Amino acid sequence: MTNRQEFRQVLTHYGYFFLAWFIIQIFYNVPIKNLTGGWLEEGLLDVIKLTMWLGAGLILIACFRAKLAVERPFKPNWSFLPFYLWLIGLTGYLIFSALVRHHHLGLVASFQWRFVFQDFLIVGLCEETVFRGYFLNRLLRLMKSQQGALVLQALLFAAIHLPRYLTTYPSIAVNTMIINLVMVALLGYLFGWLFVRSHSLWPGIIVHSVWDLLVVALIG
Repeated sequence: MTNRQEFRQVLTHYGYFFLAWFIIQIFYNVPIKNLTGGWLEEGLLDVIKLTMWLGAGLILIACFRAKLAVERPFKPNWSFLPFYLWLIGLTGYLIFSALVRHHHLGLVASFQWRFVFQDFLIVGLCEETVFRGYFLNRLLRLMKSQQGALVLQALLFAAIHLPRYLTTYPSIAVNTMIINLVMVALLGYLFGWLFVRSHSLWPGIIVHSVWDLLVVALIG
């Protein structure tokens, strides 16, 4: 299979994944939130996310391991200094943002402890496995430019959030959606950079998870 064919294969995998996630969002985003609540709602959301995202990511990594730039993406690299610097820097930024926005530091009224499961323990692991563990990992082997691979996977990562935005009710304002997509793309680039430099998914998983949790807990 030529590089061009493999590149089309990766984009096809993304297309199928995007379509499947869009369909799932239609049938679970608003319906589950309307018909359930509390820990039952959280449990259903977590099971779906784990099944589709983590399941798909692990299967794709296993099936195409020989075509990956980093064949063992889950191998830890705790000596990677930029991981700690980014973790401290982003944590400080979110704390400062919370102080500016709310004039005090504390959990927002909308925060519930069940959010820890999805926003801290699950989302980072699942999304990093799929996008950095598989999509970026393959693009690094297929594209001549490392920066090109980082930018492309960041854009694909931002786009995968569209199904959720478009199926949320009440609908999200267009300007808010655009701002969110830009922020997600920038974060996707950062998570990708952490993976490229460390050859490990764990720096991105942890930074991603901490970011999501602090946004939900402190910013709201």
